[in-house]
Amino acid sequence: MTAIEFLKTQHREALAMIDTLEQKNGKALDEPSLAVFGELKSALVFHTAVEEQIFYHELANNEATKNLIHDAYQEHRAVDELMVKLTTAPPDKFGTYLSELKQEIAHHVDEEENDLFPEAERLLGQQKLEAMGYQLEQVKKGKSANLGRPF
Repeated sequence: MTAIEFLKTQHREALAMIDTLEQKNGKALDEPSLAVFGELKSALVFHTAVEEQIFYHELANNEATKNLIHDAYQEHRAVDELMVKLTTAPPDKFGTYLSELKQEIAHHVDEEENDLFPEAERLLGQQKLEAMGYQLEQVKKGKSANLGRPF
């Protein structure tokens, strides 16, 4: 699995969790919904950390991608702020913040998948993306990011 495939999978998982939460239609979250919200928070924290530390790190200083990376960092901060709002939101504001979060993530995903990822494929190549994908998988499993495969 390449880094891009890994990150796309995470994008789909986060959006699916948001869809699940949207089904509450502004009603107070029950235990299963609270569990999904907890999973969403954890997934977004993990995604942001590994995407920034492993993926963005490789592209941040390249002229072709540095502006895209800068924008992506800003989008991550916006998602972080919305997650804080969601965590402390009264029930009548939760749906509004959740919609904002979905829009922000959908925008971020669109830019990454249509602009940044094609550039990353061109600049990094298949072998590097596979090595990065391996790193991401190892971190997700709780292992050191550089176990097993040299670069």
